[in-house]
Amino acid sequence: MTEVNLDNVRQQLTALSLKADKMRIVTVSAMDEDVLESCTSTEGECFYNSYMNVIYGKGDRYVLGYRCDEEVVDHAIIRKGDKYYDPTLQAEGDFKEYQYAVMTEFTVFDMMKHAKSNKDFPPDVDYIFSKANKFKNVIDVERLKK
Repeated sequence: MTEVNLDNVRQQLTALSLKADKMRIVTVSAMDEDVLESCTSTEGECFYNSYMNVIYGKGDRYVLGYRCDEEVVDHAIIRKGDKYYDPTLQAEGDFKEYQYAVMTEFTVFDMMKHAKSNKDFPPDVDYIFSKANKFKNVIDVERLKK
């Protein structure tokens, strides 16, 4: 697994007006190759890929948050059962488990409802910030006002 300094990650998340202490840090694992082959995994399209994979039952939840690296990167992954997967990065090859800061998770119904109000685009981090009052559990709304 790629090692990251979680204190540094939390500082970056806080600087983005997030409540880092309220965000779960999970490990993103590699999925079985046969499952990966049946997943949508267009290079560089994590939001679309995760959206389609949940629609087609490859994941139970569409997960939005940040890939924890030297610099945090907004990213979408999927959850199946109690495991988190990233078909987009895994399809690129040489996949290593990594840490991920979860902002929110959507069921297929909620994900599609939010996409409908987002001009039919899968919800992304910018969309979540545009609805900050609905996501006060992880977004520091007061800090955003400054």
